[in-house]
Formats: sequence, C-alpha cells, structure tokens
Amino acid sequence: RIMQANKRYHNLRGETCASMKTVALITEYNPFHNGHAYHMEQARRLTGADYVIIVMSGDYVQRGVPAVLDKYTRTRMALECGGDLVLELPVCYATGSAEYFARGAVTLLDSLGVVDCLCFGSESGEILPFQKTAALLWEEPASYSLALKESLKTGKSFPAARQEALEAFLTEQGEEPRQSLALLSSPNNSLGVEYCKALAALDSPICPLTIQRKDCGYHDRELGANFSSAGAIRRAIETGENLSVLECHMPPASFEIF
Repeated sequence: RIMQANKRYHNLRGETCASMKTVALITEYNPFHNGHAYHMEQARRLTGADYVIIVMSGDYVQRGVPAVLDKYTRTRMALECGGDLVLELPVCYATGSAEYFARGAVTLLDSLGVVDCLCFGSESGEILPFQKTAALLWEEPASYSLALKESLKTGKSFPAARQEALEAFLTEQGEEPRQSLALLSSPNNSLGVEYCKALAALDSPICPLTIQRKDCGYHDRELGANFSSAGAIRRAIETGENLSVLECHMPPASFEIF
C-alpha cells in the first residue's frame, strides 16, 4: 500500500511540476521591508514562477539574537506580501554560520522535490562568479586545502584564512582573485556562495539565480528614501523614533501588521 501510494504521489507530482514553476527564497524578514518585496517580485518575474516558497528563520536569527518580531507575525507579513508558503528553518541552522545556515535551508528546499529555482539577493547580481567560486570551495583542490590549513595554523579566523588560501590558490593558477575575494567579503555575497556550494554538494537540480540589491547596503545604518536595510529599520525601532517614519520603507500590508 505504501509503494502504491508513493507511485501515485510521484505520478501526480510529475504531472503538476510539468504545468507549474516554483521559486524559493531563503530569508529572515527581520522585519519585512520594501527590499524584500522587490526581491520576491523580481524572483517571480525572472523565473516565471507560479509559486514562491520561503524558508525563514524562526524567533532567533543568524547572529543568534531574537528577531524584532516573532516568527508568526513575520510569516503573516510574508504571506500578505505575496509569498505562498513559509517554512521555518530550524534554529540550529538559523543561528549557525553562513555555511550551516545555507546548508540547512538548501537541504530543506531540495527535499521538497518541487522547487525549480533558488533566488537570492547580492551586491553583484551575476550568478556565474558565485557558481565558479562555490565549485572551487566544494571541490577543495589539494593546494587550496593545504594553504587553508597553513593559514588556520597562524590563528586566523576561518573566513580570513579561507580568503587568504583562495587568493594564494587562484594566483598560483594564474587567475585574477579579486572577484572571488569580493564575493567572500560581504555577507549577502558570502551567503550566495554558500547556497551554490550547498546545491553542488547535494547534486541538486534546483537552479540558482541572483538579483542585485537595490539602493542600500547590508550594513547601512541610516534610513534611505524608500529602500532601507533591515538593520537601519531595526535601529530606528531601537532608538525610539516615531514609527510612522517606517511606513514608506515597508509594503502597506507589512506596515499594517507591524
């Protein structure tokens, strides 16, 4: 009976997948702002997706601190602003390093069997450099691996040691290392590399693509005109500013819930 049920499920899934497309986003939405709405809109447009599946951190986010709003409120924001399904990233991955955060989220999406594309934001907006760097880090050529071990022995943090080893390896290969190093030097780009690396490790059929961040940087601390970083919005909340100033920085449905 189980085998028959599985067969019916896979037949149905095959028929359904042939007629629809699903794009996935990996997020924190802490809180949901105009940049997130732009990301979702562009992901749908670029992929022609019928559905958007969102993997989101729960009550604790990647840096191990509580989110500014609870996970149920942030889920409502995501659904009201165009998402179709929100899945929680377990806290052990949500609060982990970029590598564990990405591996947990990508593994979850791959296991669903219905995701066609994974779309993430980045400073560059070009996917090929991410895939090239991710492939190198996943394959770990012998000379790169040795350089990484030697760099770690000097007491450097893993991110710093990895950058140093990558620069040494690419220079040895006669390649220009600046582009790859730039990908590992900013949080969004670094996460994108980890997403691509996780897809390679799982031999996943999910296709990665990236869109360029709009108007603001990840570390920006001041509110912009219409697009502001989540960090700038949280700072405005923490400093006790009149919260009505945030209305133009969040989609109407998200601000109403906020």
